[in-house]
Amino acid sequence: MPVLVRPMRCLIWSGALLAAVTTIHPAAALTITPLFDSSIVGATDQTEVESAIDDAIGTIESLYTNPGTVGIVFSQANGNFVGQSETADYTDSYANYTAALAAVSQAEPTNTVLSIAIANLSSGNQPGAGGSVLLTSADARVALGAANATGCFNSAGTFVSSCGQAYDGVVTLTNNPSVPLNYTKTPVSGAYSAIDAMEHEINEILGGGGQGSTLNQIVFCLANPANTGCVANGNYANDRGVLDLYRYSAPGVASFSTSDAVTSYFSVDGGVTDIVGFNQDSSGDLADFSTCDNVQSAFSCSGLVATYNVGSPEYEMLESIGYNGVPEPAALAVFAVALAGLQTVRRRVRKVQ
Repeated sequence: MPVLVRPMRCLIWSGALLAAVTTIHPAAALTITPLFDSSIVGATDQTEVESAIDDAIGTIESLYTNPGTVGIVFSQANGNFVGQSETADYTDSYANYTAALAAVSQAEPTNTVLSIAIANLSSGNQPGAGGSVLLTSADARVALGAANATGCFNSAGTFVSSCGQAYDGVVTLTNNPSVPLNYTKTPVSGAYSAIDAMEHEINEILGGGGQGSTLNQIVFCLANPANTGCVANGNYANDRGVLDLYRYSAPGVASFSTSDAVTSYFSVDGGVTDIVGFNQDSSGDLADFSTCDNVQSAFSCSGLVATYNVGSPEYEMLESIGYNGVPEPAALAVFAVALAGLQTVRRRVRKVQ
């Protein structure tokens, strides 16, 4: 059986987090700042683990040039997974979110994936009545310029409901002896790529992959209607993740189904071009890919190391939610206003099977 690569996502309502969203000044490029916790530091495999994480960070930093810093706490734990992650989601109205995307696109016209996506938003999914678009703290702050969309995790990897923290999430790599890992860029028969797993989970913190959909939360809440998170968020079925806006079953036919009998795919041109299939097996993340040989695949294949470059579907995935450009300060002021409606943060957790 392939080993599942899924994020942990926690759900909790808090009070208003953003008193205002202000203009930020661009840094040189996207910077991912890792903190290796005590489960890595001093471990017998410390060198290999840190090397794989550094390789994953280096790849992603080389691909996306948005100014800003994303802090991530890295750890390892024994479990039946390759990698998992935990981050926090902010919410905003569909109108505010799409206006922010449009401002980013205007500031970075070379991101043609984003401009095409914006032109075709009307064909895709939209939140239902009372619903919102959910986006991670990293996506809101680094890709869309909402300076006060701060991280919600401290250096111990603990969620802090008031946010204002240095870290946008926690990424955990397995140290289960029954799940053999390959820490290098060369495939090893029977071993799962630690580099792929780390790239997968960093993408989740940035807002892509399974973190980009609310479908798994819907599955969970339908099965557990009395759960505190489901009760607190009465509109969970009407919310949409950032990748739900690009989920199609046919040209012009948006898909928002949890059924494993449905075929859905990622498309930025209204469903005309099938970039990659979305996973429809709810035991995995429904915004991860249906393949097993991509970084963002819902289920891992052993014996390979996936390619992650400008030709990979992951690249277009993050471009479609605002990554890959370095906005000018004036443009940042425009979409800072567009995101001024951000009011809540939701922390979502799912157990890894």
